[in-house]
Amino acid sequence: MILIVCATELELQPLLEIVPADESRWTSLLCGVGVVEATLSLSRMLERRKGEFEAVIHFGVGGAYVESSGKGAKLLELCLAREEIFGDFGICHKDHIESLPEHLVRKSRYPLDTNLLKQCIEVLDKQNIAFLQGTFVTVAGVSATAKRGDMLKNQYDALCENMEGAAVARVCEEFSLPLLEMRCISNYVENRDLSRWKLQEACQSAATYTAYVLRELLQK
Repeated sequence: MILIVCATELELQPLLEIVPADESRWTSLLCGVGVVEATLSLSRMLERRKGEFEAVIHFGVGGAYVESSGKGAKLLELCLAREEIFGDFGICHKDHIESLPEHLVRKSRYPLDTNLLKQCIEVLDKQNIAFLQGTFVTVAGVSATAKRGDMLKNQYDALCENMEGAAVARVCEEFSLPLLEMRCISNYVENRDLSRWKLQEACQSAATYTAYVLRELLQK
């Protein structure tokens, strides 16, 4: 069985309208916003239903870091995570984040499952869906200035940020479950301007792309 994880009803509902729920083959979890809620809700579910799931797909929206070269992710573009990082967990200096000493934390970077990523790419290529892949940054607080976004992008060479991905990756590692993370860009990480966001459209697109991948995986 496949477990679909996302943070909000706004992200999940479009998927449920595309792919009817089938409790014998896949189910979904609204994990809540942020690393605490995501860790708690996913851990509870996996402990309660231990051994039922073969893979986890975490999907939703994200904020793209702005690239001066123009090569970064664009609004409504799909991004796939090769790695998740707890980006602002540590000592927050003005121009960089200093990681805590190793004896205080397990680790802050989590590579995602390469086999699931490969299968996802094959599905997207078959559907002629363009995408980017790279490093995602999980933050406790959404970046509301271009300066902070540039700092995180440059420190981690990252595509985008979100608020749950690294927590989901940490829990999946604990339960030995392969994880695929897919996010559609709803906004740029810039000086905050909600009038430029495309949240509804990004939620719909993220659900559509996830549906393609889910259907393919269910056939295997």
